Amino acid sequence: MIRVVSWNVLADAYLKDEYFPHTPPDVLERGPRRKAVADRVEKIQASKVDVLCLQEVDVALFAVLDERLRSEATGRHYKKRGKGEGLAIFVRHALTTEPKWKEHAFTDMSGHVALGVTIADLTVVTTHLKWEPDGTLADAHRGRAQLAELIDTWPSGTRVVCGDLNALPGSDVLALAKERGLRDAYASLDDACTCNANGKRKRIDFVLHTADFAATPAPLPAVADDTPLPSETEPSDHLPIEVRLDRT
Repeated sequence: MIRVVSWNVLADAYLKDEYFPHTPPDVLERGPRRKAVADRVEKIQASKVDVLCLQEVDVALFAVLDERLRSEATGRHYKKRGKGEGLAIFVRHALTTEPKWKEHAFTDMSGHVALGVTIADLTVVTTHLKWEPDGTLADAHRGRAQLAELIDTWPSGTRVVCGDLNALPGSDVLALAKERGLRDAYASLDDACTCNANGKRKRIDFVLHTADFAATPAPLPAVADDTPLPSETEPSDHLPIEVRLDRT
């Protein structure tokens, strides 16, 4: 059994009042919000999560998290090309003290990246795929192409792929994941939503896994189109998702 959490924590660079019309301005203050994110991550890690995958992690936040978590977990940060934010993974020491890391920059020159860690026969990869507008044809969808490239980079074995995929469960992006042998851990929770970007509730954050596992997703709080995100209780514009994966 392994427990995986994925969370887009919202980088400081994107804290603009106009992006979050339902959020009180004081919630977006960088210092207090960074502390709130770090507090939540520390609480998540204290619940004995094995692998914690984060997106939109800037350098300042990673430094805080690394300091707080290092007694319990080993972390790695990998920035997007040309950006001050990127991906982070923390692996609990009880799982391994010698994780094997692999970084991948997508070849489309978008600056987007993927970060993977291998523990024994298990590989966990996290990413933040490129967004495309609704109606983009599959062959022209950069996020879909990035997911294909990610799968080709980690092509076999027992795998978990997670992150902000900027795509809906019924999209061409997720259809590709299914075609390539990955299952959506939250497929059984039809009404689960992780954000409400542009005033529309949706689930664009995923934990995908190979058939080696049976997944038990943690329920999510209700999200409406106008739910404040971030808020006094939710420090990001995305909710963290957690999945228990049991070997089949």
